Amino acid sequence: MAYGEYNCGVVQGEKNVIFVNLGTGVGIGIISDGKLYYGKSGYSGEFGHSPVFDNEIICHCGKKGCLETEISGIALERKFRQALENGSTSILSGRKSTGEITMDDILSAISESEDPLAIEIIDEIGNKMGRYLSMLINIFNPELVVLGGALAETGMYLRLPVKTSIHKYSLSLVSLDMELKTSVLGSKAGVIGACYILRDKLFYSI
Repeated sequence: MAYGEYNCGVVQGEKNVIFVNLGTGVGIGIISDGKLYYGKSGYSGEFGHSPVFDNEIICHCGKKGCLETEISGIALERKFRQALENGSTSILSGRKSTGEITMDDILSAISESEDPLAIEIIDEIGNKMGRYLSMLINIFNPELVVLGGALAETGMYLRLPVKTSIHKYSLSLVSLDMELKTSVLGSKAGVIGACYILRDKLFYSI
């Protein structure tokens, strides 16, 4: 997804880019000096499994307190269902049983009806995402951070709290020298990026 955006998406000549995939889980793609960074075993970017929360929630990786347990599509579903069980209301109330409501249902409630409860939870996730992205920004000093994945399709509802939180928690010297944008390729980014990687492996060296 990162390489798709780099070659024919939102990236406009920047060589140091962090792509954040906010879907069911959370992962990042790192482009350094115009090249994908894979790490020794090819597993770089497992940002979602950073042990940052002391919440005792077991992640699907088997460990507790991963970033994904509070910032992901899975977390969105859990928080939304808990809010309904605690008496909050939504346009989804009564349409399905609480346990049947999915991430896609919640995202549709935002895009189609601007559901206040769903927007509130996305705002919370965005604020937390911005805080932990600040660590990456301070470390890598990127020119551009791109938000992609299903949650990023909520547009400003995610982007604005992420941006506010980044400016709050990151060093001004680095945050003011970078841009935050949303993916323009959407769900096609991964397929497009894979094609470019294959092209480069056949004809170039990346």
